[in-house]
Amino acid sequence: MAPIFEKTLVMILSGGKGERLYPLTRDRAKPSVPFLGSFRIIDFSLSNCLNSGLRKVALLTQYKALSLERHLQFGWSIYHPESRGYVISLPAQGRVGDRWYEGTADAVFQNVYSIQQENPEVVLILSGDHIYLTDYRPLLRFFLDREADAVVLAKPVPRAEGRRFGIIKTDDAQRITEFLEKPKNPPAMPADESLALASMGIYVFRTRTLIRALMQDAKSAKSSHDFGKDVIPRLIQEFRVFAYPYEGYWEDIGTIDAYWKSNMAFLSSEPPFDLHDPAWPVRTYQRQSPPAFIDRTTVQASIISAGCRLRRADVRTSVLSPGVIIEDEALVQDSIVFNDARIGRGARLTKVIVDKKAIIPDGFVVGEDAEADARQFRIYGDGIRIVPKGWRLS
Repeated sequence: MAPIFEKTLVMILSGGKGERLYPLTRDRAKPSVPFLGSFRIIDFSLSNCLNSGLRKVALLTQYKALSLERHLQFGWSIYHPESRGYVISLPAQGRVGDRWYEGTADAVFQNVYSIQQENPEVVLILSGDHIYLTDYRPLLRFFLDREADAVVLAKPVPRAEGRRFGIIKTDDAQRITEFLEKPKNPPAMPADESLALASMGIYVFRTRTLIRALMQDAKSAKSSHDFGKDVIPRLIQEFRVFAYPYEGYWEDIGTIDAYWKSNMAFLSSEPPFDLHDPAWPVRTYQRQSPPAFIDRTTVQASIISAGCRLRRADVRTSVLSPGVIIEDEALVQDSIVFNDARIGRGARLTKVIVDKKAIIPDGFVVGEDAEADARQFRIYGDGIRIVPKGWRLS
């Protein structure tokens, strides 16, 4: 009998508009937003699949998918056709109607034909905008051991944050007894009243159970066609649905603040997880670039990608993507700079995200005067300024 991971189809939800990450999502899908210089957000879910031995992966794509499609083509075309492995995209194809994906469950429902053609025993549904490292094989073993129809990956979170998530209540066997979508007063975990058990939006389904649930959901005129709001709450009434506890770092990159904080977390002396672990590499597409060149520059707790050129600059707790140029006497601190941006001589950036190919003029200052910055850029919750893609001073 083949191992369960050989009978598993992975579907990664990658079609959301990413409105709360705008303008980083102005020209790209949220999963293809750069992360830590060299990576894209999607690389973490894809690497988890690769390292877990899962070889059949389909991304459900939709809005502004060109950047994501190119990234898959250049960095993830890793399987020979005869290997029966693949990483492919499945855009909305109009098989069940002339419409876009209208919710997480609807996105999978519109691809029921593809599921039936593959005929997997299990379907693992992931999100394309999460930063975490995990081995999915223990999750699949838990699914088999419990003889489950579905399993939800779940993480304890402070109760005060629980209203952002679907919250789960379980019995002693970890079977889900109640699922509350973003409750105002999240119920506490029995073992710790300060915590609530939150759904991570990661699901394992027995294929026949999934298809039946999706068919039923599609017929409901009242449904929003969402796994958390509609499918899981209905499923727990009739089927064996369990929660699998997750321990470790996990970040849903849903906002500018979350994006900035997650990047900054990896610049600390104790990062959330080890990106240098050869046993669990994070794969990505690396364009051909020369090594970074640093001349008489102070660099503190920062990531400097290939192709960067720094001359007599000061870089502190920042992430520099490939091809970034920083000129003499410039200061970049607590900032994230995307590919091929240029920071001019004597410029100063503090808590700024500079998108791809933007040019910061000599002596320009961003991040020190909110009133002056607001005339040029949007300022987000924690005071983060964003310089849009290709920006130049007019």
